[in-house]
Amino acid sequence: MYEKAVDFIYYNDIARVTAFILLFIISYLLISSQYNINTQFAIGYGAVIVMFIALQFKKLPDSVVLFLKFMGFMVVMRYLYWRTFESLTYEGFFDFIGAILLYIAELFAITIYLLGIFTSLNLLKRKPIVLDEYPKEQWPSVDILIPTYNEPQHIIENTVLAALAMDYPKEKFHVYLLDDGGTDQKCNDSDPVKAQEARLRRKNLQKFCKFCGATYLTREKNENAKAGNLNTALKSVHSELILILDTDHVPAKQFLKKTVGWFLKDEKIFLVQTPHAFYNPDPIERNLRMGDTAISENDMFYKHIQLGHDFWESSFFCGSAAVLRRKYIDELGGIAGETITEDAETAIKLHDKGYKSAYIAEPMVRGLQTETFAALVLQRLRWTQGMIQIFILKNPFLSKNLRWYQRLSYLSASFFWFFAYSRVIFYIAPLLYLFFGLKIYNANNVEMLAYVVPHMIMAVMMAYFLYAKVRNPFFSELYETVLSFFTLPAIVSVLLNPRKPTFAVTPKGQEMMHDHVSELAFVFVIVFTLVGLGFIAALIRLYFYPDQFGVVLMTGAWNLLNFLLLIAAIGVVSEKKEVRKYIRIPLNMECKIITKNGSYEGIIADLSEGGLNMTPSDSSVKFEEMFRESPEVELELKDVDGKPFRIKGHYLKAFGWGKYLVFVFDDISNNILLRQKLIQIIYGNTTKWQEIEGKKPIMTPLESFGYILKQSFHNAMFKEAYISTFKKAANYLTGVVK
Repeated sequence: MYEKAVDFIYYNDIARVTAFILLFIISYLLISSQYNINTQFAIGYGAVIVMFIALQFKKLPDSVVLFLKFMGFMVVMRYLYWRTFESLTYEGFFDFIGAILLYIAELFAITIYLLGIFTSLNLLKRKPIVLDEYPKEQWPSVDILIPTYNEPQHIIENTVLAALAMDYPKEKFHVYLLDDGGTDQKCNDSDPVKAQEARLRRKNLQKFCKFCGATYLTREKNENAKAGNLNTALKSVHSELILILDTDHVPAKQFLKKTVGWFLKDEKIFLVQTPHAFYNPDPIERNLRMGDTAISENDMFYKHIQLGHDFWESSFFCGSAAVLRRKYIDELGGIAGETITEDAETAIKLHDKGYKSAYIAEPMVRGLQTETFAALVLQRLRWTQGMIQIFILKNPFLSKNLRWYQRLSYLSASFFWFFAYSRVIFYIAPLLYLFFGLKIYNANNVEMLAYVVPHMIMAVMMAYFLYAKVRNPFFSELYETVLSFFTLPAIVSVLLNPRKPTFAVTPKGQEMMHDHVSELAFVFVIVFTLVGLGFIAALIRLYFYPDQFGVVLMTGAWNLLNFLLLIAAIGVVSEKKEVRKYIRIPLNMECKIITKNGSYEGIIADLSEGGLNMTPSDSSVKFEEMFRESPEVELELKDVDGKPFRIKGHYLKAFGWGKYLVFVFDDISNNILLRQKLIQIIYGNTTKWQEIEGKKPIMTPLESFGYILKQSFHNAMFKEAYISTFKKAANYLTGVVK
């Protein structure tokens, strides 16, 4: 009966419009009933109680989930109604300025929040089309394009070798390395050192490509960054599809088989995008030592938000790990390049033409995340500027052909990047009252309890409800805190001149040889000091104005939250060393040690491109004595298909009272087959990586916030950060005096 009623409302136009009107009237009455504060207490805390009960269930019916999202919408809208019509009063000019700045910040934050709910209304979980159902002669040809600029050669080689090992008919795909680091322009640089480096790079990469079977391409000039590099290459390649891989994105062997089927199923599909997954922690995870525990920051987008975009027919190109139909790219005249986020720009143009995209949420590449905080900031500056450019230059609401839900979906993707304004204002706002007494938030204690408190609690609970499996609570606040102070000036710059930003390549493959404080730490030291002084100002204000106790208490609590997040920010800019040459992955896999004395079985604990750590099955054998006399061995492993292969190596050491044995592989740089097998086991073993990531715990909001604080206190280098800031200030003042 229930399902029939839902179907009737959904599929009957009159019933659907009537239900919408009734829902709108009820919503308006609940939101606008400000005259009765008791009603608002009941609505606010009633919603909190309902959400708390719902969170106790692991699985809820879709109709209940939809109701809870609607309830979250109601709570935030009643707060916004009250803020707009009841609390925006002020006494003086500066109060007015502060009140408006804070109100706009809240509007931005609420808009992002509501667009997030819209995007998450339903998630489309597509499955790969089984390619074996089609005759092989119908399988499309593919050009695999790997653009590179300044990445280390071993990173490039891994991606090229993995691409060459795709499980796809060899005559139907070709691998091209697009080298923007060895262009004619760079090889003829006026700086002889730079010119020599470029010529050597070109020579080495040409030699490698010839050796392994890839094709090396470069161009005359470095124009229009990555988009220009790709478009130049398109003149030399002619397959039906193109797979674009960032230089550090090592693909799994099944990538093509699990993506190209959608192009056979639907002629209008221009894009099949897959997630970007990573094999190393980002600087925030590494510096706070939580990479093995915290859910990756990228998971929220690639495991949740993109599925929502796909439901609204607007999953977009993310620059890599994506297959595109060549003829539609040609229809545009190539990869779009008006903005510095050429990927999303290309997608919105093709969606505007009525073509379709598909998103398969199975990670089939493993990439390298930035190693330093400064590199992370540079990367996010580019993303921010590019998406703001799209918001201004390619505004989805100016499109003639996008459907209303596609417009909202793209608006959500681009408008999100204004978060920096809200975040910075939220740090400044309490200080305006504590330091200067500005009354920028006019509310009494009863109103704070009726509107503000349930609104904030509900926001945390809704974020947990929507994203708990893909983002630890308060991690968004942490990431936004450490990025906002740098991205806000970039936003202002784009607003003033939307065509000014230029593409900046994200540095990767950097070595972190020792602990140190980032050169960007001074920003957080200054803000941390000001927020700390805010507590002293609060005590002074209480002494002189005891009647303002409630306001001081609420503002002080707000300031305390900011203070705690800034402690985490100091921890984030406390860079930790990382001296390992190769990534190691835990691996519970059988192996054999083959020596002149015999063969011994064991279990691999972890594996890298350089060697492995294993536990021998027979603990009675005195391996340390045996290997001291004859360290040379052969190690038998199993590839991703379960077939055995051997690598020569030698014994390095034992630890754990002989429980673990470490072996180093001999040089296999010229053995393509062995390197491909190792690369596939380490980077392309999707089952193993899912197992590793699946072990990360889902934390409650309190657990997550406590975890952030614990890791921050353990890893923040406060003394070094302050010393670094004082030195920077002294150098600046000395320069000014001179």
